[in-house]
Amino acid sequence: MNDHYNQPELTELYDDENVWDASADFYRDLARELGARSLLDIGCGTGTVTRGIAAAIGCEAVGLDPAAPMLAVARRKTKGESVAWIEGDARKARLDRRFDLIMMTGHAFQGFVTREDQAALLATIAAHLGPEGRFAFDTRNPAAQEWLEWTPDHSRRVVDTEAYGAVEIWDEQRMDAMTGILDVVEHYRIVKSGRRLRSDFRLRFTPQAELARALASAGLAVEHWFGDWNRAPFVGDAREIIVVGRLNRAPGC
Repeated sequence: MNDHYNQPELTELYDDENVWDASADFYRDLARELGARSLLDIGCGTGTVTRGIAAAIGCEAVGLDPAAPMLAVARRKTKGESVAWIEGDARKARLDRRFDLIMMTGHAFQGFVTREDQAALLATIAAHLGPEGRFAFDTRNPAAQEWLEWTPDHSRRVVDTEAYGAVEIWDEQRMDAMTGILDVVEHYRIVKSGRRLRSDFRLRFTPQAELARALASAGLAVEHWFGDWNRAPFVGDAREIIVVGRLNRAPGC
């Protein structure tokens, strides 16, 4: 499988297509409202959001990601922000510290495609969350069927990149309705040279009710369900499922 995140050629153009946006504003504003002094960004990738929040609010941050090429870009782009970059598997990582805010951005949660993977991830969040800390992450709502847009005709676009100039990108996908797992092939054509690259990956689309059960099983309590980056309450056909919560507190504690 040609994993995007472990291909240095594709890693170099990742930030050209994935820029700071409304979702990054959401996490930055949340960190500021919480007065977070420490941040763990799981699946941090090239670290754009991690660095941006650390710089904006002056917190200490840790970026955790399994892909060495993505972290190489993150380290190269760090310009004095207080961020430690750690290569590791979020299902198994134990960093021997707790954080005021733990987040996963960019629908990274969907990369955990089995219930066992999700449970292990959520256990990691619970193990690293401070007593008054908060966690937040986003996942696409399966009811919105966003994958129907990921066809060559609907997804084709041209992105101007620093490394390669114009790059044509398009997607193909196949959904397994029984499991909610989507297999995606993302194609890249460097316009100037005609060279082609591809990325193969899988995403799981988890319904909100199932996610709620998984969070409760991990000892995590939800404070807010949002359906968009403007913090509108989640409704059944919302495009996003955005969750903010904390450690569960037993009654009387």
